[in-house]
Amino acid sequence: MEEEVNNELPLPDIEVNSDVPRGPFALLNRYGNKLKRLSSKGGENSSKSQLLSAMTIMNMAEKVLSQSIHEKRGDVSNLVEAFGSDYADYLKRVVWLLDASEKLTKRQYDEAEELLVLALSGSLEGHPIETVLTFYGKYLQEKIEVERGRIDLERKVEHVDIEQAVMDLKVGVVECEQKLPYSQISNFTGVQTILDSVAAAERIHFIDFGPKFGSYWILVMDALARQGVKQLKISAVFSATDSVEETGNLLTSFAESMNLPFVFKILHLDTWEFKKDHLQLEAGETVAVFMKFCLMPLSDQPNGIGALLRGIKDLNPLILIVIDVEADINALDFAHRFKEALLLTCALFDSLEACLGRGNHYRKIVEKVHFQEVICNGILSEDGGFKRCFKIDLWRKYFAEFGLVEMELSQPSMHQARLMVKGSPSWSCCTLKMNGKSMIIGWNGIPIQFVSAWKFHYPVSPAIDLFILH
Repeated sequence: MEEEVNNELPLPDIEVNSDVPRGPFALLNRYGNKLKRLSSKGGENSSKSQLLSAMTIMNMAEKVLSQSIHEKRGDVSNLVEAFGSDYADYLKRVVWLLDASEKLTKRQYDEAEELLVLALSGSLEGHPIETVLTFYGKYLQEKIEVERGRIDLERKVEHVDIEQAVMDLKVGVVECEQKLPYSQISNFTGVQTILDSVAAAERIHFIDFGPKFGSYWILVMDALARQGVKQLKISAVFSATDSVEETGNLLTSFAESMNLPFVFKILHLDTWEFKKDHLQLEAGETVAVFMKFCLMPLSDQPNGIGALLRGIKDLNPLILIVIDVEADINALDFAHRFKEALLLTCALFDSLEACLGRGNHYRKIVEKVHFQEVICNGILSEDGGFKRCFKIDLWRKYFAEFGLVEMELSQPSMHQARLMVKGSPSWSCCTLKMNGKSMIIGWNGIPIQFVSAWKFHYPVSPAIDLFILH
């Protein structure tokens, strides 16, 4: 059974109507028409598909597998028929895939390979579950080959270079991201919250960490130019350079057209090497930090996240925005980790089906750029060396050890997020819920990303191990 869909955010003290709240920087109320144009151009399948979603098939398959756990594999077909013969082929193949992961965990390699042959047989004619099966079947087979000593993992397995892929196909990726809710909602919610926090500042310094430095800062600059700030400085902490420099040139040109005093800097270093001395802070600057998708890349380096947070604390920022994957892919047990990664991917691929459609030229690129790393991390790595995804509940405990206190996201930003979902037919399955003071963005109730705001309150504790908390 599917989880109940709920895209309503509890917004205390805000009357729900068609007007956007007029805060000091009501950033998004001027971009409603643009968003509607993007939504109207959504996927070819912008109306809800008549087929079962990949997520529903996954849930049904887990139930079938749990019922057959003490029975012979030949009985799976009978159990599948009980859920409806129209979807028997869908269900059987996912059941076989899940069963193969269980057999692999028990080192029953021959049986696992037999199940994979069954799982990858046939065709589902472009249904999202077909893509899920193809990706996961491929990497499950490679894992079997590695464990049996048939291939060298470092030599054989091809990981997607996310940054290079974005640079090579940035136009297509950006176009697709504009049609997906996660980046749009998280970026707008984060920057609107920052703007509402720095409303009284005259000299502002934004510091952007993460693998995707965004043109979303143009919207920020437009709002600040209207407020007449004396200086805006943006520093991008980034390991790749080309796409950042191009975006920096765009921001500089935009600032000139708006007569906005603007300084742009790039720091070419890994985020965990960051220290206050790397930035040229000036007296009277109000510092705000935007950190997106930094946590998972550093999760396999116990000291990396702690070093980054200590460096940020030294900046004395007014606010820290953290956006990351909301998933629990960290168990040492392979079968459990496999199922969690599979669950997340089904929800992601369902959103591609609704927002992009099957005929979109860049869809396969987006699948690889955004989702393949999750598959690799969830399946191939062993001995705790994989990059882990944690939910906001655990990050909240960890951040508290570094003196971070959770802040409210601005009410205008949350209200606008809700309007964004309601204004886009292809986003009808996007869910927005609150966990504490953080917003969880999901699809059909399955969490995808969290958006959170923080401030430093008390001295940082001695070095601690993130994974002790789990």
